[in-house]
Amino acid sequence: MFPSEPGVRAVARELYATVKDAPIVSPHGHTDPSWFARNETFGNATELLLRPDHYLFRMLYSQGVALEDLGIGPAKATYDPRKAWRILA
Repeated sequence: MFPSEPGVRAVARELYATVKDAPIVSPHGHTDPSWFARNETFGNATELLLRPDHYLFRMLYSQGVALEDLGIGPAKATYDPRKAWRILA
């Protein structure tokens, strides 16, 4: 998938060579990179999978689930993570 123009291809190959062995860092990830740096445990699956993933909570919202029940928005302090996980399940 390198460009076909030889000069651009050479630069692309050089750039690739400098990063090919680096870990994948996705700018579209649904996780905070600091989670991996700190390597801390999570209190529950909702905090790890549901709340950070806007695709999941927007899909549930489109089906009539209140965002507050998922811990999204200003009322997140009052939500029940087990209830939110059951809604997803």
